[in-house]
Amino acid sequence: MKSFTHGMLFNFQEAAREMFARDINRKVNDYLAEYPQSLFGTIDLDSESIYVYGHLRQASFDEEADRCEFDYVAAEGEQGVETRPYEELLITHEAGFDIIEEEDGSPLYYDVLYVTFMDDATGKETTYFIADEKRVNQPLAYVGEYWRQVSEVGRDIDFQMSGCGKVDLGKSPCGGGK
Repeated sequence: MKSFTHGMLFNFQEAAREMFARDINRKVNDYLAEYPQSLFGTIDLDSESIYVYGHLRQASFDEEADRCEFDYVAAEGEQGVETRPYEELLITHEAGFDIIEEEDGSPLYYDVLYVTFMDDATGKETTYFIADEKRVNQPLAYVGEYWRQVSEVGRDIDFQMSGCGKVDLGKSPCGGGK
């Protein structure tokens, strides 16, 4: 089973965890269930660009089929599908902050999901974002600023390394007897 890192940044508290296909499936689809008007697109800090494809309807991550699919509806009402090999899934991120919208002054929690793939042949990364359109006035401003804050979180962790991740000093390194 291929695992990958999920970097998280919540109100400037960083964490990272190991994820599998079932985990990211659940996280993305739970987000979509809670926020059905979620924008979907790509973000690239190097070119300072954000492209909105439309509203994400469904996502699936299938390691066995080596396929990740994002089903969306474009602004014109056309159905679209963005497909990537699961093997190219590099890292996912989640960023959320308590914010105050300028208009009414009431605090709210706003979070954005990011899924990054890397083309092995070119080494080029493509990062997709999923962001609720309705909770804030300018969701793309948050997509950009959150990505600046979270994009490097968890990149220094490699869950693909073999061996134990936790060592109990009273036991042998891989959980065997004393």
